[in-house]
Amino acid sequence: MPNNLQGKVAIITGAANGIGAEIARDFERRGAKVFLTDIAAEAGEATAKGIGSNAAFMHHNVSDEAGWPAVFEQCEATFGKADILINNAGIEVTSFITECELEDFRKLLDVNVGGVFLGIKHGMKHMSVANGGKGGAILNLSSMAHLIAGVGFGPYGATKSAVDKLTKVAAVEAGALGAGVRVNCLYPGIIDTGMQDKLGQDLLTMGVFPDAQALQEYVIARTPLKRTGTPADVAKAAAYLCSDEAAFITGVGMSVDGGMALG
Repeated sequence: MPNNLQGKVAIITGAANGIGAEIARDFERRGAKVFLTDIAAEAGEATAKGIGSNAAFMHHNVSDEAGWPAVFEQCEATFGKADILINNAGIEVTSFITECELEDFRKLLDVNVGGVFLGIKHGMKHMSVANGGKGGAILNLSSMAHLIAGVGFGPYGATKSAVDKLTKVAAVEAGALGAGVRVNCLYPGIIDTGMQDKLGQDLLTMGVFPDAQALQEYVIARTPLKRTGTPADVAKAAAYLCSDEAAFITGVGMSVDGGMALG
């Protein structure tokens, strides 16, 4: 594995499990020091411990602005100033729009949009070269749900579309402010994680598919690469966009979905 993140310090939210945890492991193997945050304290501690001495964990609720300055302060005290921020933390609600409770939709907005907004806000301030930071890269996790109009994806997809817009505006503002920060996002598709397992079960419960086999056949038939994705697939894309190899790339969204959104 290339050491294309050697010497980097990365903050990764929602890193206790799934995609966030794999990004943390991948980045550390590429030479970065990784500072993990999550609301799942026990799992987060275990993930950081499993990575080793180049990883640390902090309990953190991304939707609570009061906690964000401490994330950057603790990261700096542990590993030095951050030059990568991965806004990965998110939740999923799969529901027909007519059946979605307003309270559930507001929770989606708080975490998926509010958490990314706050990450960009505080990340830009701490990482900006104009404020004594090192510059670097912010990467936001949007979703293939931003690109397609799937049954049951309305509330979740709306939040991920907001993440895409925040990414593009932040990229332009970072340039205008001389921050030295690039801002990009990823659109993961069907990735083998606990969250995707819940998505599948929700679609079956809603009656969108008659059984698990029909759902699996639909996903594979619609995906040009004929498989579901892995957290490692997403981590590799994240590593590229956060590395100096992508030094002239900002404001873009990259699909990691095996081509599923093309159908």
